[in-house]
Amino acid sequence: PLPPPPPPSPAPSASAPKPQLEQKRREIIQIIKGGGGDEAEKTEPLRSNFAETAFWVPQLLTGPDGAAVLEFTVPDSVTAWSVWAHALTRDLRGGSVQRTTRSVKELMVRPYLPRFLREGDRAELEVVVNNASTKPQQGQLTFDIVDPDTQKSLLSEFGVKTAVQSFTVAPGKGTHLRFPVTTPARVGPVAFRVVAKTDSFSDGELRPLPVLPGRMHLAQSRFVTLRDQDRKTLTFDDLKRSDDATRVNEQLVVTVDAQLFYSVLQALPYLVNYPYECTEQTLNRFVSSGIVASLYDKHPAVAKMAKELSQRPTRFETWDAVDPNRKMTLEETPWLTDAKGGRESPEDLVRVLDPKVAQAERMASLAKLKKAQTADGGFPWWPGGPASPYMTVYILHGLSRATEHGVEVPPEMTKRAWTYLAKQFRDDYANKLMKKNVGWEFLTFLNFVASSYPDARYTGDALTAAERQRMLDFSFKHWKEHSPYLKGYLALTLHRSKRTKDALKVWDSVMDSAKTTEDQGTFWAPEDRSWLWYNDTTETHAFALRTLSELRPKDPRRAGLVQWLLLDKKLGHWKSTRATAEALYALVNYLEAEGALGIREELKVTVGPKVVPMVFSPEVYTGKKNQVVLTGPEVKADTATTVVEKTTKGFAFASATWHFSTEQLPKEERGDFFNVSRRYFLRLREGNQTLLRPLAEGAPLHPGDEVEVQLSLRTKHAAEYVHLRDPRAAGLEPENAVSRHKWDLGIVWYEETRDSGTNFFFEALPVGEYTFKYRLRANLAGTFRVGPATVQSMYAPEFTAYSTGAVLTVGKAQ
Repeated sequence: PLPPPPPPSPAPSASAPKPQLEQKRREIIQIIKGGGGDEAEKTEPLRSNFAETAFWVPQLLTGPDGAAVLEFTVPDSVTAWSVWAHALTRDLRGGSVQRTTRSVKELMVRPYLPRFLREGDRAELEVVVNNASTKPQQGQLTFDIVDPDTQKSLLSEFGVKTAVQSFTVAPGKGTHLRFPVTTPARVGPVAFRVVAKTDSFSDGELRPLPVLPGRMHLAQSRFVTLRDQDRKTLTFDDLKRSDDATRVNEQLVVTVDAQLFYSVLQALPYLVNYPYECTEQTLNRFVSSGIVASLYDKHPAVAKMAKELSQRPTRFETWDAVDPNRKMTLEETPWLTDAKGGRESPEDLVRVLDPKVAQAERMASLAKLKKAQTADGGFPWWPGGPASPYMTVYILHGLSRATEHGVEVPPEMTKRAWTYLAKQFRDDYANKLMKKNVGWEFLTFLNFVASSYPDARYTGDALTAAERQRMLDFSFKHWKEHSPYLKGYLALTLHRSKRTKDALKVWDSVMDSAKTTEDQGTFWAPEDRSWLWYNDTTETHAFALRTLSELRPKDPRRAGLVQWLLLDKKLGHWKSTRATAEALYALVNYLEAEGALGIREELKVTVGPKVVPMVFSPEVYTGKKNQVVLTGPEVKADTATTVVEKTTKGFAFASATWHFSTEQLPKEERGDFFNVSRRYFLRLREGNQTLLRPLAEGAPLHPGDEVEVQLSLRTKHAAEYVHLRDPRAAGLEPENAVSRHKWDLGIVWYEETRDSGTNFFFEALPVGEYTFKYRLRANLAGTFRVGPATVQSMYAPEFTAYSTGAVLTVGKAQ
């Protein structure tokens, strides 16, 4: 394709560490202590070191008398300290001692500040003056806000009208002074300086605090699927509007993915050499390498492309390239290693993308299977163990799949296994379980596997025609109790037994529960326990495509199943070699039948006045993430509509992502494949019960109130490596400050608490709607802006969404 303009550097993440900010925070303690007061005040010491660990030394030698004396300066916190010492003698006897001490001052000032403020926040800052002496104290407290760079007072910018207040405090008591502030439009660190003075004592504190931007960087996305000769339009209605004077358009990124079969081939995971492996693993290595080797034999063009793609040095495909749509750097996520293709050593990888390597691996795995087969013909779970009928039928199933794909399988090995299974059937099922009307699941699978072999050379007629007919009748009697996958097995067995009417009856019940949409294709609701290996959705859809192709070769829903598989790869990092190999073969059969395998593809992207044609040659894979980027001044109302046209056969994906910033809190949610909403609840305790009361817009909280945040995240399609971020109001503190993994709702995520918000990282997010909860505690009076919760796929950053914004009000303490 024609090369798109180079993408701009991604905007820095709001949560990324800023070295300049950290440097300024360190410089704050060097600020001249005056900052606007008289000369006497400039000599007052200001407490600015509030480290939680006062002193630590790993080794201290005692003198001849066994004593050691040391001196150190405690931090400036006026608090209690826990002192702990551990001693060890030459003969390895040890002991510990723990004591508590305090650092105190007769007069102490404590400013209660939030972790941060945002532009536009209004807060009532509280300063407490404590008197630890035995006499009443009267004096003045001076409050100041200074710029760390210029040491200039910022009181006027923060709207502080009264910087000096008088106080009187009784012995052993404290008094509260309040200073209303309004955060101005300036981003960066500031320093809060408070000094209390009486005739006899003085104290002061200097605390740094960052001012975060009130401007929010948001993104909206649109996604479409194009099939054959097609034309799709992606429109941003909000971009057409001009009702937000603060909005700044940053960029518009149109992403086109073509040559989608090659994207699946390129993602084929390498096999890994393990020192120990069970029989099932050995079979999967044989089937996976056999399928791809057969694919290469039948399609030289695919083999040529696979050879080029096999230069990849990592087990999995990499996705760490810079993407202008990605809002967070991968270094801030738990997935940097995954993005770089995995942690396996290159020496341990079997590069099945290379046709010669795939052929060699197939032969080696077959030799291991032969060696594992027992004397009675069965296969054990582990080499050297007793034969298992379940593992044996699973092995025969895998070998039958290999024969379907044209892989050579030794008939003598399968005949011995069928002799073993026939004996198991007669001993356990024919004479026992079938009479009790149970065991039809195993028999459906067994009969399907038998029907999958081309002739008696492989089965040896170990099961007679009458026995197989009896099994089939028994399974059909229970067909309504079968799972969708088992119904596929039963339907194919019926079809191969010339009972086509019954076969269609069973399979139509599966397809009738499928759903087809324009942008997702044909799919089913996830099965119960879909995380189990035999419920792998990728392999399930590949099997459904093959089943539908055999039973109804002209059914238009075949295209929908193909579309779903390609979209699943678009949003997911496939890690199963077996499932990917099955999907590859099913896709090849479909694309070859449709005349869409290894063809030239042409598309055209029109964004406002800009027209970008794209051409993809079958000899070179250039179809991944072709992007057209419009930078700030180019993004206008006339670019709100993007038109993508496809003039050749096959599938293609297109998305448009509009990036902008605004100071106006969103009043409506925006999303496409993802949607996120946020609600606040006030937690009230009545007796032994806790009640949740929805927090209405503008309803006041009070310091000490407990707030529950509920985030509802919806996804139309399963996705991997998804990041959800919820910013926090400056006047609220998290109840839980520990970052950790959590398990609920059938999924796992990593929840990370940061100063200005909470992050949720989902390595795998199944389709559906999920609600996540966490709690906050109101601790500072004021009115605080909260930006919207945002969600984005780190793997496919063009998929994004955001919720509405909010304004939270915290009243004075009651």
